[in-house]
Amino acid sequence: MKQLRILIVAFILITVGIFIWLTAGSDAQSMLFERIEVSDQGIVFLILLISALTLLSSLSGLPVFYLSMALGFLLNLAPALLIGWGVNVLSVMATFFLVRTAFTDYFQEKYGEKKLIKRINKRIGKYGLWTVVFSRGIYIIPTNIINFSYPLSTITSRSYLLGTAVGLIPECLINVLTGYLIKHEVILLSSPETHTWQAAIIGGFIVILLLVFVLLKIRQNHRKKFKTLKGIPFESS
Repeated sequence: MKQLRILIVAFILITVGIFIWLTAGSDAQSMLFERIEVSDQGIVFLILLISALTLLSSLSGLPVFYLSMALGFLLNLAPALLIGWGVNVLSVMATFFLVRTAFTDYFQEKYGEKKLIKRINKRIGKYGLWTVVFSRGIYIIPTNIINFSYPLSTITSRSYLLGTAVGLIPECLINVLTGYLIKHEVILLSSPETHTWQAAIIGGFIVILLLVFVLLKIRQNHRKKFKTLKGIPFESS
């Protein structure tokens, strides 16, 4: 397992180094969009290439937002959203299993008994799915921190998958829609006013999540009260 960890770290360092070398003097987004515009390859090839780059970027901790934007730039909105969401979910889960297989035992052995880690694992054990949904949905915490930290916790793969599938919706929507709007020149993204629709999407998503969370808490409290009343013996006069 130690050899696997060394290989993974070496892979990440080499991939990041190649990325920095290729994008020196130009940002990755502009370079990718320019290649798409002049490419004579078919759409299927480009989609497979973007999907492979998304997987590679997720595994190595590189940014992936511009790859989802490229799908919006390349395709119609609906298929771009569906493909972007699916590819991102698969890439995130691949990263999850890679990190969990190679690093979780080592991490728990070194830090698992610390109070902070125990407290975090306890909260994740109770609200695992919702912590993933909120941390991804608010679109503030860097994606790679989420990708590489949750596998080290005690969260189940099922909770992580469901939380990721829901939490990635606003991120994919914003990224793909941005690429689509760039392609169709609907808005100038350099203008501060253009961030309004991004804030509206994130805000609406957060409101929905909060409502669901509140309803679940109310339901949980009702269940607790019912169990308490059920446990009280009935007294007849």
